[in-house]
Amino acid sequence: MRKLLLLGAIALLGPGQALDVLAQVECSVASLQAKAPKGTTITGVSVVPAAEKVASYCRVDGHVAVPGNEVNFRLGLPTSGWNGKFYFSGIGGLGGRIGSLDKGLARGYASASTDTGHSADDPTWGSNRAKEIDYGHRGTHVAAVASKAIAAAFYAQPVQHAYFEGCSNGGRQAMMEVQRYPEDFDGIIGGHPATGTPMQAGRAIVYQHMLASPDNFLAAEKIELLSRATLAACDDKDGLKDGLITDPRACSFNVETLTCSPSAQGATGDKKNGDAADCLTPGQVTTVKKIYGGVKMKDGKTFAYGFPVGHEGGPTGWRAWISGVNPPVKQEDGSLAYGTERQPSGYGLMEPNFRFLALDNDDPKYSWKVLDIDRDMPRLKTMTEILSPLDPDLRPYKKHGGKLLVYHGWSDPGISAAGTVDYFDQMTTTPQVCPTGWNSGGEPAARG
Repeated sequence: MRKLLLLGAIALLGPGQALDVLAQVECSVASLQAKAPKGTTITGVSVVPAAEKVASYCRVDGHVAVPGNEVNFRLGLPTSGWNGKFYFSGIGGLGGRIGSLDKGLARGYASASTDTGHSADDPTWGSNRAKEIDYGHRGTHVAAVASKAIAAAFYAQPVQHAYFEGCSNGGRQAMMEVQRYPEDFDGIIGGHPATGTPMQAGRAIVYQHMLASPDNFLAAEKIELLSRATLAACDDKDGLKDGLITDPRACSFNVETLTCSPSAQGATGDKKNGDAADCLTPGQVTTVKKIYGGVKMKDGKTFAYGFPVGHEGGPTGWRAWISGVNPPVKQEDGSLAYGTERQPSGYGLMEPNFRFLALDNDDPKYSWKVLDIDRDMPRLKTMTEILSPLDPDLRPYKKHGGKLLVYHGWSDPGISAAGTVDYFDQMTTTPQVCPTGWNSGGEPAARG
């Protein structure tokens, strides 16, 4: 069970009363191309018959021309029962595939999604700066603008309200829309928002240590040991012992209490670096500290946020995202390396990021293994600006009248909830964004 943290001032984004608007334009390539905005090409149109909870709709495939690239999109237009509104679905991972439209269509929305300007099957897309920009932010924007215009033409009336929803990378898309394109959507839901370069850098620093030696690696049983210890230390901090850590910020767990004594002896009989089933080696303790601690610059500023204490175990926890189902293999130099199958999700996203989404100019000699945050920051600057939604000044979106809902689970093992909390706190201290005195639970803070 994942405890959810709710952040922000919220507006109801329900479907409202269906207007039962009928299509006013034929569902055909020729008819929709004639209504498409400049730079938009309709490549395919078909009527999709009703199925389960989704009524019949006109499916429109097309692309929008941008400098140096084309951004594909898909739009679903209910042939009857349109509720007058528009829903855009974000996508996860590194993009490259159009998301499902069913959630919006089932509630009567004209619904759209995009591949963010590249195909997931193209291993070279990261060498194209235009495609990087489209994945970073522009692709979602141009697809949304084109889709809304086509929907308005199809029904011969403007879209009443436009909404965006996405989680993980889709949450990153959501925050980019709020920050860069405040007029695209009236309501935005961003779940577990990824942070681009800082998030990947945090992962790299962990793997630099964890894969340097077998003594540093966190096997499944060691993660479960840690998870039991954090639960025992933190469960009752909210006044109720219920198997949940409600707020890890209230707990001061010290992982060093799990350090093996020098005399501990495991299967290898290695007493110099003691190890046993009920403790962590010094190298494993350091790995956990790096996961909890995040990455700080020499000036003390946080670049990548560490993960909150608690709920590290289970098949969807650290094992899935950090250590992996298949353990890494020892190499000739004593380090560890993952194979190509069933890599931990965090590693699988981090490794290609440092090959083609980290530096201003790709360098075949550069990888996560050689990352040095302070030294490399100038080289990371351009891609951080393209990929990372870090601007806390949301006044333009507020001026537009937009509503933002952000949520994040404390025990998310892939994207740190601590970063989302800190972003909220930065946002609420920006003048005229939120009422003063609000806390990171989205409620007015108690007054003394």
